[in-house]
Amino acid sequence: MPNETELKLRIAPEHASDFAQLPSLKAATQYEPKSLYNTYFDTPKHDFLQARIGLRVRHIEDKRIQTLKTAGTSYGGLHQRQEWETEISSDTPDYSVLPKKVLPKWCRQQDKLKSIQPVFTTDFTRTQWDVSFDDGSLVEVVLDQGEVRTKEHRLPLNEVELELKAGSPLKLYQLALDFQKSIPLTLENHSKAARGYGLHHSQPLQYHKASRLNLAVDLNAEQGFEQICWHCIAHLQANEDMVLYGQDIEGVHQMRVALRRLRSAFSLYKGLVPAETNKWLRDEIKWINDVLGVARDWDVFELTLKDAQAVSPHQPEVLNTVLEKVNVLQKQAYIDVREAVRSPRYTCLLLTLGQWLTAKAWQESIDKKMCSKLDHPIQAFTSTVLQKQYDRIYKKGRYLTKLVPEARHEVRIMVKKLGYGVRFFSELYPSRTTKPFIKALSSLQDGLGILNDVSVAEQLIAQLALSDDEPARHFLAGWYAHLYQTHLTDIADVWDNFTKQEIFW
Repeated sequence: MPNETELKLRIAPEHASDFAQLPSLKAATQYEPKSLYNTYFDTPKHDFLQARIGLRVRHIEDKRIQTLKTAGTSYGGLHQRQEWETEISSDTPDYSVLPKKVLPKWCRQQDKLKSIQPVFTTDFTRTQWDVSFDDGSLVEVVLDQGEVRTKEHRLPLNEVELELKAGSPLKLYQLALDFQKSIPLTLENHSKAARGYGLHHSQPLQYHKASRLNLAVDLNAEQGFEQICWHCIAHLQANEDMVLYGQDIEGVHQMRVALRRLRSAFSLYKGLVPAETNKWLRDEIKWINDVLGVARDWDVFELTLKDAQAVSPHQPEVLNTVLEKVNVLQKQAYIDVREAVRSPRYTCLLLTLGQWLTAKAWQESIDKKMCSKLDHPIQAFTSTVLQKQYDRIYKKGRYLTKLVPEARHEVRIMVKKLGYGVRFFSELYPSRTTKPFIKALSSLQDGLGILNDVSVAEQLIAQLALSDDEPARHFLAGWYAHLYQTHLTDIADVWDNFTKQEIFW
């Protein structure tokens, strides 16, 4: 069964001419540029797309190459999928040469097969290099320049693909990071087919919450760590388009949640994957998380101000001036976020993180005893780490309503870390035992989050530099004082409910 492993990167058209001059490619085997014209096929209802299959016929001079690809996986720009290529004699697909088990069952119906038609095309010039490494690894590097077309629309196509032909996938990251030193490249998580379908039938941008993480009970602790990290990266990158091009503030929120989940994974696993093995990554993750955090704080503050206006119908104008100031700062925060997500620094973080995970780089700096612990069953690790985190929360939070805000914030961070942990590992246990605990934990996290929002709001109000005699200043002081006291009173009952829940691990 053929597999394709490749790393996709976007390149700006103005940098394409510089790409061929990169030192890594000077010593490589270069081929003559060739024109590639590809037609992608599907039914009017996009049945292939729904089955996560791509089918195309490629024109290379007088040859016709049919390619069928499955969706596979895409993490950190690294695409892994199954692929079947066959030379055929016509411009339309020849289904007889395709593996029968790969095609959906509906392909056995002749009426369905007859409904398959061209959906979009890609037309580009490909420049190709073969890069060899001392360990025998071979990477095919291609620069594609052209466009994706439907009958009504066109989309420029400028990308670099690094496909592993032999050896270690680490070489893909190594090359990409090397390229990144000279030319600003960004990760491309959408295939040409995905962009073609998007052009053919555009859909509104959507934000994405973390999907279910199904860890298998036969995994060891290390395998669990790897799957969790890749899952967090996928969650992060799934929301990049909304942050860069969309309007829904939930995109920034979900990117931030993904980063917090990743940081929590590092923290929960620090007994097996020591912090010193990933210090640079943690610092860079904190950087992008902080940039997103500024935008998120202003988003939450704006929502609270609008809530305050809604329940104070006699004085909505009091907050109008404040909202205008907030919107200015909010707009600048989003400019900063988009600049950061488009930056080489962010791309370098994702590439380095992918390289670190693929190489299991933490193994280089731990002893045999620690390596042995990484090989222990994941449930044994889960029970230990979740219990430790629970004990810390119980000890620190017993007098939750009497704690100073700084100490209560520490409890909130612990609760969030436990929350991410139980969601990482919940599929290892029966749902009837996990759901009540997760529900109570979520209520505690939400309550502590609101109290934290009040503290953050006080800092943001200070940044607005409202004068002492401005009515909005007094209104907000009273509003947030009421909000704080109400939720501080409620949190005692929420805490009691949480501590009464049966521990499931």
